[in-house]
Amino acid sequence: MQNHDQKKVKPKKKFELTLGVPYYFVLIVLVVIPIFLMIISSFQLDHTSGIFPISFTFEHYLDFLKASTFVNSMATSLWIAAATTIVTLIIGYPLAYILTKLKPRLQISLLLLINAPMWINMLLRVRALEQIMRMFFPYLIDSIPGVVIGLVYVYLPFMVLPIFAVLSKIDTSLLESASDLGANRFKTILKVVVPLSLSGVLSGILMVFLPAATTIIIPQYLAPSHNIYMIGTLIEKSIINNGLISYASAIAIVLSLVILGIVYYIKKLDKYKGVNRNEAEAF
Repeated sequence: MQNHDQKKVKPKKKFELTLGVPYYFVLIVLVVIPIFLMIISSFQLDHTSGIFPISFTFEHYLDFLKASTFVNSMATSLWIAAATTIVTLIIGYPLAYILTKLKPRLQISLLLLINAPMWINMLLRVRALEQIMRMFFPYLIDSIPGVVIGLVYVYLPFMVLPIFAVLSKIDTSLLESASDLGANRFKTILKVVVPLSLSGVLSGILMVFLPAATTIIIPQYLAPSHNIYMIGTLIEKSIINNGLISYASAIAIVLSLVILGIVYYIKKLDKYKGVNRNEAEAF
């Protein structure tokens, strides 16, 4: 009997591996190889002659650490991304929770409205927001609050959707049990709903924080005078336009390492990672 079961498991594993081939192909071609080439480029000298110039230097990394402009712009980018993430979480979590309490037809309609801006090109959305700010709130142009508002406007759906997906799967019997045990609505949300939705919250945080920290379009139009230097804009304007590709690669690698460290600590907050439903209910 065991041999028969093992024979069934092996074809299933082979089938699952076969289904994953396109994913692995895309991962290698569009993620692994470009990152590998970027790492190699970060150690090369710019403006070297020859068909396949080969060099090795730490000059770009040292220049980055010496240049206070780039270090400050990275700190500004991370600070603005953190502020954006906090604001989207404050808005997105209650919105996602309210959506789970609505009737299915109204729920679908509101989800479509939340997703609708994502169907429009980001450049058009940012330009429209810029015009609104210039007409009604001109003091927000070239300001950090204005950039944060633009980032929240663009990335809010990325916070709402993962939280909504997790909240909608929470067993209602857990909420009823908490109520039966004497917990009021606020305590039920705090002690039951929030812990069980933590994985969705962390996914939303990552989906907002990462693109917000490296954005180019939003500060380009909402802070056109460039008195707010975010790392993405600074890389584009100061380095890539001057042909300093290797220097840009080094800065991108440093930024990636910083963000990976932040992601690592954020993921450690998910105490339900790998925990099955029964164990979560036992909590």
